[in-house]
Amino acid sequence: MFKMQMFFPVLILLLSACAPTSQAAPTPTLLPPATEAPTQARTVDEPPALPAAPGDGCPAATMDTKLMVSAENGICLLYPAEFAWDGATLIVLNPTGMAGDAPGDAWLLTSISEAKGQTAAQIADAQIAEMGAGPEIVRTELTIGGKPAVLVDGMPAQDSARYLYVVNNDRLYRFEFMPWYPENGATPLEKLYQTLVDTLHFLP
Repeated sequence: MFKMQMFFPVLILLLSACAPTSQAAPTPTLLPPATEAPTQARTVDEPPALPAAPGDGCPAATMDTKLMVSAENGICLLYPAEFAWDGATLIVLNPTGMAGDAPGDAWLLTSISEAKGQTAAQIADAQIAEMGAGPEIVRTELTIGGKPAVLVDGMPAQDSARYLYVVNNDRLYRFEFMPWYPENGATPLEKLYQTLVDTLHFLP
């Protein structure tokens, strides 16, 4: 009888020891919401950045123009983007790539020589006299790149041409626009002429 009384308490202790113990539920850890890395706002219609103007006083190219810099000839200027510059003295529209009198549909040829102490007006007048001044020749004085210049239209030639004379540092710059058939500023060559007049800069 004594053994039976001792058996039940021992059995209860054994069963309680084998029973699984409940564990406390883990406390959830609150994490901050994920955030995306900040991105720079960009406007769809924002145009690309334009190149900065060189530090030598040359004008900056625009969406419609290109910059020509000729350190050898001491000048820089803008010209319409539809033209091409050969890297020397010729700016041409639709170049043919062939040698000849017509390098393209329209062009600007720059000739540079010593002025020998003469002004642009003196040189232009001398060349007009050589050609034989007539009523068809129109001579206009203006200022380009801060220098006195002379514009001559109607000079006798195989094709109509416009000549622009300007002197800087005793160097004569003669700009020849061909073929010159103006239409109230609407032709590509007229746009090239006006762009040159507005942007020509002499390098120091």
